[in-house]
Amino acid sequence: MDEQDRRKLEDVYRRYGFELARRYESDQVLVFTLKTGYFDNADIVPLTNTASFDRAFSDFSQLGYACTKRAALSPSQAEEQLFKGFFSVDSIVGRLENDYAKFTTGIVAPFADDAQYTYINAPYLVNGAPGRCSPAEEVLSRISNAKPTLFLIEAAAGFGKTCTAYELVHLLTQRREHLPLFSELARNRQARVFRYILLDEIDRTFPVLGSRLVQSEMINGRVVTILDGFDELLRKTDDAGEYEKREPMLETIGEFLTGNAKIVLTTRRTVLFEGDAFHSWIEKHTDDFSFVRIRITEPRVTDWLPPDRLLALEKSGLVISNIANPVILSYLRCIPQSKFESVMRTPHELVDRYFEFMLDRERTRQDLRMEAVSQQKILASIAEDMMAFGYTSEQREYIVDHIQKTNSRLLEETLLSYPAAERPDKEELANKLASHALLDRSSRESKKIGFINEFVFGHFIAQNILKSSDWLSDDLRFIEPAVISYQPRPPETRLGLWDKLTSSLEFLPISDKIDIAARLHNAIDFPLENNEASGLDIDSITIGQEKISNFQFNECTFRNCRFNPPNLSGITFLNCRFYGNHLLEGNLAGTAHFFGPIGDQDFLDAFQSRLQTPPIQSTPVRQLLVERFILEKFWPVGRETISHKHRPITGICTNSGEFKLHELSDAISSLKKRGILLSPMRASFVELNFEEILAIKEILGR
Repeated sequence: MDEQDRRKLEDVYRRYGFELARRYESDQVLVFTLKTGYFDNADIVPLTNTASFDRAFSDFSQLGYACTKRAALSPSQAEEQLFKGFFSVDSIVGRLENDYAKFTTGIVAPFADDAQYTYINAPYLVNGAPGRCSPAEEVLSRISNAKPTLFLIEAAAGFGKTCTAYELVHLLTQRREHLPLFSELARNRQARVFRYILLDEIDRTFPVLGSRLVQSEMINGRVVTILDGFDELLRKTDDAGEYEKREPMLETIGEFLTGNAKIVLTTRRTVLFEGDAFHSWIEKHTDDFSFVRIRITEPRVTDWLPPDRLLALEKSGLVISNIANPVILSYLRCIPQSKFESVMRTPHELVDRYFEFMLDRERTRQDLRMEAVSQQKILASIAEDMMAFGYTSEQREYIVDHIQKTNSRLLEETLLSYPAAERPDKEELANKLASHALLDRSSRESKKIGFINEFVFGHFIAQNILKSSDWLSDDLRFIEPAVISYQPRPPETRLGLWDKLTSSLEFLPISDKIDIAARLHNAIDFPLENNEASGLDIDSITIGQEKISNFQFNECTFRNCRFNPPNLSGITFLNCRFYGNHLLEGNLAGTAHFFGPIGDQDFLDAFQSRLQTPPIQSTPVRQLLVERFILEKFWPVGRETISHKHRPITGICTNSGEFKLHELSDAISSLKKRGILLSPMRASFVELNFEEILAIKEILGR
């Protein structure tokens, strides 16, 4: 081993806490010592295959060290060996595989004793392009890249974020080339600050190792950080009325993205990852780390059900798009054939039959002699307490105590149905209910209980909303699950929940309001003006039922929709997708702009042809002011040099002050035609052309 490799070897051992105790030059041996509490250890490391261990072993044994003779290894091989030993790789992999088995069994076990879990590959986009494998495999294919990488996996509630996180952990443990550091943030009620979450997770997963050593292996890429439910950090806490400061959170993430680090975040779509600040942060760190955004879209029924069940479902008359929910699809996939045939005889009662099945099965599983309606009342009372006190999981003792206090009469009535010799006491019965199949015991925090999934949670949330006369909230932790649970139900049932939510929707971001209206009401029957919506997936409704003016849709998908031109004016579509849509009669009331559209070109051409009159031209002075506003997004006032080469179009059009969306769209188009702005790889961005610096300065007056 040459001198350079020897120094590298010494550095590796020092990083793991060893000290170089002695060099035996003639024997070609190094001795590294490590003191861990009561024990003194010595690694005797040969530099060649012919090195002699005898003198070093004798000397350090006499000094009281527990000596270990190592094989002659390169620095990288020695580092791999130390990593496996210090990180107890076999033990951690075994625990993670056990967690995966518990999680997957918990999903399918309620449906049938012999049901088998299969990870369903939902459609997804990776950096805006359709994915070709699965979200988990998409991440895995990039794990070995030398550059540090931030992976953002986005999906609506209940569409597979946690399943994807577990699947990625499972794939990593099978390959054993990287060790996952995995945390379910939704399980941690105290999870608020990113840095402390990582340190806490490091201490929990590797209790005998120093956090500095673990962080060094994160940087080396051997430890892959996977944080499920990152949006939990952005929600309102019990003690504060504002969201956590976001910029420090992003900067903290950036601090960990060095070397060969890989961080995977799963999240619902949130403002943090849509806004100009986030795009600017990504742009600022383009040379520091890679960014991969994976968006999981609505599951396809064809991916879940075998052909015979799919055919029976189509013949039943159900609107298949309405039942594209993983919980209902799992139920239809896993139940025995006799149960499936029974469900198909009354398809409009599909959701009710799901809950009847689950509650009846619970009576057998736990010898729970409580009628299904009584079980529902108790579970609804737990959801009601969660809504009242703003939590989604709590200690088992708290849940058991709540069941006893709130449902005392129901418990007493149930106890009378047991024979005297088999009758449990009230606390034992409450404990049975706390172990209900529709409640979830986290594999990682067994003392905490929540509902098993968003669909079930939403069922009981909706029950409480419907019985309340004045429920009002802007907390999407409760509103979104209720909507998810009611989307597969008959129209009159969905409208009942819609009526109860209309007051609360006024306090939600416009994207959420539109999404909920489309899913529950099947209509957008309110005007849209001077605003923008992002990430919507809209199917089979009328766009322009009410007036839409000076409004921007960002990265939205429109399927089988009807566009009503006379109610559309100053409308902008940024990086949107159009499939199977058609135009109603009439011309547009104003302008329409498309940036980076994908889909049916005939529809897009027809849309543009419906412009009633050419757009009103701004005065030269007004046009100059708008163009100056746009270019200042790249070169802010007071800066000597240009700050940004690329800018997201949505960021330019946000906080636009006195300028309307159509004015900004027209000005961007004009600047692109003149070559001052260019179209980079991503359609949602524009790029400054430095070759036109004189024209840029002239517009900016500099």
